[in-house]
Amino acid sequence: MNKTVIKWVMLATSLTAAWSVSAANIATTQSPALSIQDKAVLGRIESVYYEDIKELKGIPFVGKIDTGADTTSMHAERVHVRSLNPKYQGLEDAELLKTIVNEYGGSASDWWLEEFDNEERSFKGVVTFDLRHPYSGEVITLERPLARTSVIRSRTSATPIYRPVVKIPMRIAGKTVETEVNLTDRSGFTAPILIGKTFLTNNAWVMAGYDYLQTQDDALVIGRKGSGEIDDVPVGVSLSLKNNHSILHATNIEINEMNRSVSFDLSGREEATKRVTYPLEKMLSIGDQTYPLVYVPFSIGDQFSEHVLVYLKDRSKFSTQLRLGQNTLSRFFVIDTQSKELLGSKKQTFAARLKSKPLVVSPVEELILDGQPLSAEPSFTVSTPLLKLPSFEMIEAKGRDKVEYYLSNDLGNSEKITKTILRKIRVGETVRPVVDGEFIVGGKAVNVEFALEALDGDEGDEPYFIIGKKAVKAGVVINTRSENLLDAYPIFTAGHIENATVEGMTFPVKLDTGADVSSMNALNIKQFKKDGKSMVSFTYSNDMGKKQDFTREVVDIMRIKGKKGEKANIRPVVNMRVKLGDVEKTIRVNLQDRSRFHYSMILGKNFLKYGAVVSSDENFLLGNEIGSH
Repeated sequence: MNKTVIKWVMLATSLTAAWSVSAANIATTQSPALSIQDKAVLGRIESVYYEDIKELKGIPFVGKIDTGADTTSMHAERVHVRSLNPKYQGLEDAELLKTIVNEYGGSASDWWLEEFDNEERSFKGVVTFDLRHPYSGEVITLERPLARTSVIRSRTSATPIYRPVVKIPMRIAGKTVETEVNLTDRSGFTAPILIGKTFLTNNAWVMAGYDYLQTQDDALVIGRKGSGEIDDVPVGVSLSLKNNHSILHATNIEINEMNRSVSFDLSGREEATKRVTYPLEKMLSIGDQTYPLVYVPFSIGDQFSEHVLVYLKDRSKFSTQLRLGQNTLSRFFVIDTQSKELLGSKKQTFAARLKSKPLVVSPVEELILDGQPLSAEPSFTVSTPLLKLPSFEMIEAKGRDKVEYYLSNDLGNSEKITKTILRKIRVGETVRPVVDGEFIVGGKAVNVEFALEALDGDEGDEPYFIIGKKAVKAGVVINTRSENLLDAYPIFTAGHIENATVEGMTFPVKLDTGADVSSMNALNIKQFKKDGKSMVSFTYSNDMGKKQDFTREVVDIMRIKGKKGEKANIRPVVNMRVKLGDVEKTIRVNLQDRSRFHYSMILGKNFLKYGAVVSSDENFLLGNEIGSH
């Protein structure tokens, strides 16, 4: 480990714009590759375009990129399937699809994956369905030949789900693919399109640790606050690093369920008010409240003009009318924490800003200070790097005053730390002592000056570190597309199926970029209390004969949305040690009965974010297959 005594400026690794490379080991999670071996590297979320639907030409749709999905899926309404063959007269929709599948071998045979319709079978299936224009609400009715049937194994039932599949040209990152797409109701999901193997095979890798990777170079650099316009109404704009969704101030909200539209009073700055009506995208549930989601036209001078998705809520108690959340920020922007204006007189892209070598951070960071692990986050208001503590005590001493405080080490033990006060700074009525300490960031030890301040009453009692906006001379830029950008993990390519070692057991696992949290097979799940803690015991097993009993503390409970036709299910979450290739991490894993699935464990984003670039059509790129599953 290299030890250097430097200021924060030396932490600003040259995060140059992502570039195309022929070998994955050149890039890191700080500066990822945009292509590998002539295939695009897609983020976990990308913009998807319909190429042959003229009414939707050029309209970006949110697409979730999922190496775990065999078929691409898209939201559609009023989906109907019929056959022009008199043999199937009277049958339609799921009943028709089920009849066709059973006629030629049943759902367990997968015969339809090799060849579906032909002259002998003569299914002559026709699918009609509706899409809605997200900005105008226009209903677009389409008709396509039935390309095949999608038979989806249910998480909660032995009965499969049948969906019609059609072919639609889709474009991502400039690449158009004639894609087999199954049609379903995805209104309960954030992304209306799920991109699976029918697009990805031979065309793209997936890096689960990033959103909108392919467009981040062109993201606009914005300041922390400013003004813009919505439908010609001037609005104050602020940014949120905590909320995913953007919020727009609205009053007198009226929802027309029949027309699927929302009318409301849009009140902006300088008492500007306008009654507007937009198509209702969907209802958003937050806690026990629901809010309408709509696309609104948002512009910043003549430098930016796009539709953004917002939910409507009375923000009359706040100073700004529009608060941009991470979904919008990741799609269009990066944030210069020192810039006060939303957009300056000169438009600048992220790629151009990187030339001055700022410190690029994400909203969620981790670092080690004097051997103690700490969560860290950037700030729009704090200038000097700042350690927030439950308490500290300044002590007068000969020469220089001292300060004492406590931090917990990685074993959970509290350790007293005594430091010399280098100077003091005044912020309002608060005096902050400034000290220095050894930080471990990205595997490098650096000595950094920082201030101390007591936690506020509503901040809890866990210490955390604030990366001040003046921590680096070249400035701090926040990129919301990823996490833990201060740690540079080497990028490595991996197959859709790889061997992993989990708590000493080695077996094949499925790498699923669509899953937020990893999941493993667990039988005989029993939850109980011990010493006031929530615990769970369970048995892991797979069809290779591996079996092991575990007892773990429950660190979370997850509610997993089901596919259309499935019930949501509740899963306990535990910590497990997982090793894949050269990466070994303790991660959260949710427990469920996966005995009906081929693979006993999936690794999701919470592990794959440490550098994995996943192929949807290749397996065991990290080593030889050791068994079945």
